[in-house]
Amino acid sequence: MHHRQRGAINLYWVAILSAAFAAVALAALFSMRAERNLFADGWHKLVKSAGAEAVVQSSQQALGAPAAGVLRKCVINGNTVLSDVDCAANHPGSEVVVVHRTKGIESPKAPAAAAPDTAPATMQDKMIEKATR
Repeated sequence: MHHRQRGAINLYWVAILSAAFAAVALAALFSMRAERNLFADGWHKLVKSAGAEAVVQSSQQALGAPAAGVLRKCVINGNTVLSDVDCAANHPGSEVVVVHRTKGIESPKAPAAAAPDTAPATMQDKMIEKATR
């Protein structure tokens, strides 16, 4: 007699679901190791299109929002805020912050070492040199 297992899912679907779960778990581990979110990157690539980006830029220009990457400094609710969204050009006291890229602090260069004298200067130095050979 040949009996078939009856149930909600068969062995093939268990294998497929296990492989899919393992792939998601590996992607999560790689995301943690690389310190970036691969799921968000994939979602942005899936959703992103040239038409949608053009619509976002034109709507920002229509609303008078600052261009991307421009930081403004202003006071909101008594707190000084640096933002590219909250501090619009028409906000009172708003001023553009100029960002300067620096290399950081460079340590001073050490002076070049003077060349040591090859010949001992005194008779005592000559005797010490002879004794140490």
